[in-house]
Amino acid sequence: MSSSPLTGFILHRRPYRETSFLLDIFSLEWGKVSAVAKGIRGAKNDKKSLLQPFQVLQLSLAGKHELKNLQQVEALAPSFNLQGTRLFAAMYINELLNRLLAHDIPQADLFSLYQTTLQALALDQPLEPILRQFELSLLTDLGYGIDFLQDAELGQPVETEAFYGFVYEQGWLRLEQPNNRRNCFKGETLMQVEQFVWTPASLLCAKQIARLCLAQLLGNKPLKSRELFKHSWSHTAPQ
Repeated sequence: MSSSPLTGFILHRRPYRETSFLLDIFSLEWGKVSAVAKGIRGAKNDKKSLLQPFQVLQLSLAGKHELKNLQQVEALAPSFNLQGTRLFAAMYINELLNRLLAHDIPQADLFSLYQTTLQALALDQPLEPILRQFELSLLTDLGYGIDFLQDAELGQPVETEAFYGFVYEQGWLRLEQPNNRRNCFKGETLMQVEQFVWTPASLLCAKQIARLCLAQLLGNKPLKSRELFKHSWSHTAPQ
């Protein structure tokens, strides 16, 4: 069974049997889908060179089962030019999508965000705001969005000068007085995160809360992209 061509990106490629590749694809039309590219591992052809991350492709797939067969592939645009820390950041984003997305659920808004994020990385825009905005938007699209504007216990809007602590699966709880524990921030900072207004405080807040929530979804298996970054660079993993 064949289908109309898909617009998508390769999230991950790995060897399969002696001559083929297994592909994890993020497509506009189907969401995440997996496919086999048969008989191309040792070949020197255009199809093999195109099956790389960070390039938007037109792909024709066939098959009745969850694992499809790749029939044709064409480039729709040049690949994004990503180097250094920005390449590792893009690998981190790909790994998040590959680990967290369910198969065959179209997510057009997330697909658009993914393209915009790759473009921002390629244009050398500030790295940390790009990642924070993507992480929070990904959580929202997965159904785990965080309300930064409401006290989860009292149902009241957060107040600028009050302090709040974050509890997973509950939300923000007002504190009688500030403390030094993680995930404690002023209401003003929470409002900035909600509006993607980035300051040192709002970036720290977004990073801590997004990572806490993503860790619950990812489980105990570490992210390979972070481990690769730490192994290859002397400073910290993608912010």
